[in-house]
Amino acid sequence: MKRPSLLSAVKSGKILVSDGAWGTQLQQQGLRPGQCPEEWCLRHPEAIKAIARNYVEAGADMVQTNSFGANRYKLEHYGLSHLCAVINREAARLSREAAGDDHWVIASMGPTGKILMMGEVTEEDLYLAFKEQAVALAKGGADALCI
Repeated sequence: MKRPSLLSAVKSGKILVSDGAWGTQLQQQGLRPGQCPEEWCLRHPEAIKAIARNYVEAGADMVQTNSFGANRYKLEHYGLSHLCAVINREAARLSREAAGDDHWVIASMGPTGKILMMGEVTEEDLYLAFKEQAVALAKGGADALCI
C-alpha cells in the first residue's frame, strides 16, 4: 500500500510511531568510539538497512536516516566533508529501501558544532551546509526532515 503524505496523516489525527535510537543500534553492530556513524552508510550499508528494517518490523510507521551528524562541518572532523552529499543521499536511500513504500522516511539533521555568535561561521555558511544536506537527503528519498 502506498503511504499518504506525512502531512495528511498528521492532519487526520493518526497516531504515528517512530523508530528509536540509531547510535546504540550502531554500537551493537560494531561501531567503535571515535568512528563516524554516518560513514557506515558507505562502509556498512547492510547494517544500516537492517537497523531501519528492524524498526519497521517492530511497528514503526516512520524511520529516520543515519545522518544526524552528516553535515559538512561535522564530517570535516573525520576528513569526510567532501562526501557530504554522497553520505546523505545514501542514508536516505538505505532507509527508504528498508522502509518500503508504505512507511515514511524522516531525514535526521543535527547541529554543525559551530557557534554563529562566536564568529566560527556565518549565517550564509550554515544555510549552505544545511541546504546541501537537505537536498541530498531529499534526493535519496526522505519524506520529511527532523531537525
